[in-house]
Amino acid sequence: MGTKNKEGEINKVALVTGSSRGIGRAIAIELAKKGIDIVVNSNKSIDKGIETANEIKKLGRRTLYIQCDISNPEQVEKMIEKIINEFGRIDILINNAGIVMDKKLENMDINRWKDVISVNLTGTFNCTKSVIKYMQKQGGGKIINISSIVGEIGNFGQSNYAASKGGVISFTKTVAKEYARNNITVNAIAPGFIKTKMIENIPKGVMQKILDQIPLGRLGEPEEVAKLTCFLVSDNSGYITGQVININGGMYM
Repeated sequence: MGTKNKEGEINKVALVTGSSRGIGRAIAIELAKKGIDIVVNSNKSIDKGIETANEIKKLGRRTLYIQCDISNPEQVEKMIEKIINEFGRIDILINNAGIVMDKKLENMDINRWKDVISVNLTGTFNCTKSVIKYMQKQGGGKIINISSIVGEIGNFGQSNYAASKGGVISFTKTVAKEYARNNITVNAIAPGFIKTKMIENIPKGVMQKILDQIPLGRLGEPEEVAKLTCFLVSDNSGYITGQVININGGMYM
């Protein structure tokens, strides 16, 4: 199953979670430019998700938009089944979806903690677990988990987010070891401060302090993360697995 390209090869299929905007959207579009069919996913930004899918169609790729709450394992199973029914395969999983709900620890209630962990970490678990069986049957696959510099160095007011993204790194290393012999590579990307909607509310004074800590002196672009992702899912990265690739302008080395 699956469509074939001009060379008679089966087109690869990628699921990018949280791809209605920001880094996820940039990754979905960049992968489409590389000739990969794309499943766009979001939970709340439905209109933006459909817009992303329409842009991918204009690039000549097959695409499908699926609304799904990745923290819900039943919804994830249905999403993956729908992808398999539609495309016949799934070659690439980009676990990108994430949320922030910041508060200093003493002011953070249990729901803020649980909500961030359930999307950022449990969501990554749900999608990976659901996809891995199909990748095994196909004889391989590529999984990229989007972590964060905050998961490596921490950040004021983000104990929940830091814990979730640090957990993603440990999860990545473990799953990479478990499935390397199935020709499935699993890597994490840890972006620094990237120019997305997620950081729009940072006060100017705080943002300047952040920029002062970045040797390159600027925020990263979503497209820069997307290009790194494209390399890690390409055939050129076949001997890379269980790694955390930092893209942060030199802020953390």
